[in-house]
Amino acid sequence: MNIEKKNLLTPSEFTYILIGIVFGISAVSLPNSVTASAKQDGWISVIIGAVYPLYVALIAIYVSGKFPKENILVLSKKYLGNVIGNVLNFLFLLSFFIYLPSIISDGGIILKTYALPSISFLKIYSVLLIFVAYAANKGIKVLGKISSFSFLILLGILVPSIAILKQGSLLNVSPILGGGLLNILKSSKGSIYNYSCMEFIFLIYPFINDSSKIKSSVLKATGIVCALYTWITFISIYYMGTTIIQKTIWSFFTVIEGIKVEVINNLRYIFVFFWILIELKSIALFYYACIFILQDIKRIKNKELIYVIISVIIISITMVYYRDMLSRDKIDQYTTMVSTVYNLIYITFIAALVWIKKEDKNEKK
Repeated sequence: MNIEKKNLLTPSEFTYILIGIVFGISAVSLPNSVTASAKQDGWISVIIGAVYPLYVALIAIYVSGKFPKENILVLSKKYLGNVIGNVLNFLFLLSFFIYLPSIISDGGIILKTYALPSISFLKIYSVLLIFVAYAANKGIKVLGKISSFSFLILLGILVPSIAILKQGSLLNVSPILGGGLLNILKSSKGSIYNYSCMEFIFLIYPFINDSSKIKSSVLKATGIVCALYTWITFISIYYMGTTIIQKTIWSFFTVIEGIKVEVINNLRYIFVFFWILIELKSIALFYYACIFILQDIKRIKNKELIYVIISVIIISITMVYYRDMLSRDKIDQYTTMVSTVYNLIYITFIAALVWIKKEDKNEKK
């Protein structure tokens, strides 16, 4: 791949991008899903679920070590030919695209619930997509800077939640392993989907300005996301207990509302504002992934027009099929599973081809 020097990412930008595409708005309801079965051990399920992004990270480290300047799209066509390679790459594109309606729907519902009750969903979605399309069109370097800034905002949201340790109870997270091993494993399977899209690594590792830093950057991103998810889940259980969590929709919002700051009456609105900013960054990264893959399959002359077309498609899908949280959850139950399974097979298959071809070359020598 021929990449201009000005578009190269620093190792830290690379790390923040990976954190940004994995860590999204679903984090605020993660405690709800994992405590349904694992109860007070939901945070353990989240840690176990990190096995998936770790696997993706290790595969990416291996492949990038062999081909640091060729991403998975290039390797797919290199080993399987343009036709089959492009088909697999297009399916890879869809694995990112199917998240967009769900994420936008979630963000829209939160905005309408807490901040903009009188504004229609159509207007909310349209404004959100204008911002993210503009950011995505600026390229990966700009997204790297946005992701870096977004991470600072994220820390600004999460660090104050440490104060909740004074208000919760250890009884809410006790006894450890009391939820039962099978239930913990069952919930860990669900938490895997929250770690999805770490596969974005395979598109952007050629953009890092120092290939020797890929390993440390990828592992750092995986560790940070796991730590953030674990903390959100643990502190939510510690503060509320699993019974109350199951009665909420976005449990971590309740945690934030419990933070007492003398000069601020209600942190909820500030939290929602910052969280939406974080979510805009995530959507922009998904947009970029879709356009990047599409452009690799077929050269795009007018990217702005493609962004408009994709935005119209996404808004239409969201308005028709993601009208409320119940509809969204039913669809997500299947789409996230299919996407994760396909990506797992796809990256493993390409990594296997890289290994086989390497062995063939060694035998010929």
